[in-house]
Amino acid sequence: MKNLQHLRVGLVACALAWCAVPALALDGRVVATGFDGSLYLTAPKGDGRLFVVEKGGVIRVIKNGTTTKFLDISSRVGTAGERGLLGLAFDPDYATNGRFYVDYTSSTTGATTIDRYTVSPPTANKADPATRQQIISITQESFDNHKGGWVGFRPGDKKNLYISLGDGGDSYDPHDNAQNGQVLLGKMLRIDVSGTGTGYKIPPDNPFVNSSSVKHEIWALGLRNTFRASFDRKTGAFWLGDVGQDTREEIDFEPAGDPGGHNYGWRLREGKVKTPGNVGGDKPGLTGPVFDYPHLGNQGSLGNCVTGGYVYRGPSITDANGRYFFGDCVSDRAFSMTFNADGTPIERREDTSALLGGTGLGTLASFGEDGKGRLYLVGFNGVIVAVCPSAQGQAKPPVPASVPGQVQVLADLANPCAAQ
Repeated sequence: MKNLQHLRVGLVACALAWCAVPALALDGRVVATGFDGSLYLTAPKGDGRLFVVEKGGVIRVIKNGTTTKFLDISSRVGTAGERGLLGLAFDPDYATNGRFYVDYTSSTTGATTIDRYTVSPPTANKADPATRQQIISITQESFDNHKGGWVGFRPGDKKNLYISLGDGGDSYDPHDNAQNGQVLLGKMLRIDVSGTGTGYKIPPDNPFVNSSSVKHEIWALGLRNTFRASFDRKTGAFWLGDVGQDTREEIDFEPAGDPGGHNYGWRLREGKVKTPGNVGGDKPGLTGPVFDYPHLGNQGSLGNCVTGGYVYRGPSITDANGRYFFGDCVSDRAFSMTFNADGTPIERREDTSALLGGTGLGTLASFGEDGKGRLYLVGFNGVIVAVCPSAQGQAKPPVPASVPGQVQVLADLANPCAAQ
């Protein structure tokens, strides 16, 4: 992820492959405004609430048209640059055990930290900070970017937590962390968090569990800054949006049942090409992206900073069901595509006007899913937008200005696509 406060780069005309197809019958409906540096949202499976992650260290819950502070760990969180409270994942059995996990940058050590908290009862709208258990702390580079931050569970796997870690920052991964198997930075990790205490175990089927040259927590190597990743809640396939350097952005893919162990090539490769300069190269066994695109100023560019999204599996929206949605946080554009079994695109469309037009969303920081699989877009300016069926030409109501710290809920989460 490029620093969200970087100056925007002017857009170029969209490529014919994205423009010469009919627009999808979709609409973006504003659900809420006023979050302070919102970076992500999610919910336990089947839950009717929304949980919004704010960069400064607060998680807010939306329920019955109001918001409350679910967890405040701001005193623990360092926020310079791309540091902050970056990720949230609910245990697959949250409805019975009340356990959830957060990914943040420590304000004291600068380390990426994964902590577990427990809510009792799980239906409560406030978590007790005293239930904190540290799962893992990973030493970070002193640079203020590329901290990753996504955490999640694969559908059907109740034990193992996946953790995305950027390469630690600065240009072209100066310490070559992403290719160093003895360093956890620039990797996707997979750890067993099924225990009841602090710490974790190594899953016995991790791809490098018998390796002497690659740390056993590692699921995949060669990532620059995965922002963000997701599992297809229907198939279990793994999608990763990995942010590029100066040339290309990429989307990586692992089919369901894949044993892991892929090396996605950074810093040797950027997208499908060798990285410019003396850091570019190749090695046997690298896994290329299923889709990549050049930066602004080049034909076919979609932007400068990919934002990985989700395969839509929510209540049926004909034009959305089974499509992979993603975006770009520099150009603030949204896209979707159908795909083959290996993740390669079949048909791609731009959805920017339908989903972002008139919403005031601003910088597209992330996508998110609710408990029923409905899809949302998250603006760093505090605006939350739901992906909805087309409003069929109806004029959108005015969206109130998003004032950080003054949250306004504008939709019923039981039916966020209903007319406002």
